[in-house]
Amino acid sequence: FLFASLRAVLDGFNAATEASSSTRIVTQRATSLFFSMPTSHGETIRNTRGVQEVSWANWFGGVYKDPQNFFAQFAIDVESYLRLYPEVQLTPEERQAFLEDRTGCIVGDGLAKRFGFKVGDKITLQVGIPVYGARDFDFNVRGIYRSGGAAVDNQSMFFHWKYADERSVVPGQVGWYVAQIANPDEATQISMAIDQQFANSSNETKTETEKQFQSTFVSMFGNLNLLLGSIAVAVVITTLFVAANTMAMSVRERTTEIAVMRTLGFPSSTIFLLVAGEGLMMAIAGGLVGAFLARAIVTPDLLQAGA
Repeated sequence: FLFASLRAVLDGFNAATEASSSTRIVTQRATSLFFSMPTSHGETIRNTRGVQEVSWANWFGGVYKDPQNFFAQFAIDVESYLRLYPEVQLTPEERQAFLEDRTGCIVGDGLAKRFGFKVGDKITLQVGIPVYGARDFDFNVRGIYRSGGAAVDNQSMFFHWKYADERSVVPGQVGWYVAQIANPDEATQISMAIDQQFANSSNETKTETEKQFQSTFVSMFGNLNLLLGSIAVAVVITTLFVAANTMAMSVRERTTEIAVMRTLGFPSSTIFLLVAGEGLMMAIAGGLVGAFLARAIVTPDLLQAGA
């Protein structure tokens, strides 16, 4: 069970990385993702050769009722962001309602199921980030989106960047830019061209493919592949030792039975196969039970909520 659960968690973190689009590149501050950039960068990136479309987003960090009710919230430039991310699937009515409502938001169907959100509900988020003056933000749920791919999870909330920006004490700031490029083979050259335009400025940038950006974001939690992989290997080795010890104890407890079978003429090879087969059946049964439990408990929605 533990091995299967760890593998599921690890695969869940890797899924978004592997599903990233090869035609999207991400620009952030060279120093850290936690430092913002001015909105003027957007036009410069848009005018870079090979770039077709540009959007941007900010991490919000609001709290819904209780700090334990964590979920990701992003302030986005709605029109361009929805064009760049067709994985965010809305009905035409939901899309239009979201575009027209400055305080509107959309939530993933997994998040809606988790908290019981419905279209038309009001959500209040408490924001403790100084840039927003530690005020409450009220939102109207205008749509519940479905995720069309692992690059976008169904446990997030998106709302208008302008709504957050107009209440910010430092307006005109962007967390990261996302650019659509025409040719994935030119991603490296385009990224370098973007970064060169901001070199030696107070807002130097780091541009990389969406896959690299996702990997960098996950690495902020540490080397999860090594950590979870090591735990999984330790679990397997420990299980092997326990299984071997159990089989040895079983043989010792059945010394009399084995002696009777030998007296009745059963060859040593047959007795060995019977004992080994019993142990193998127990191991397979235990593995199947653990795998089914992990499958039942560690659901895709749970993985995305944890991520």
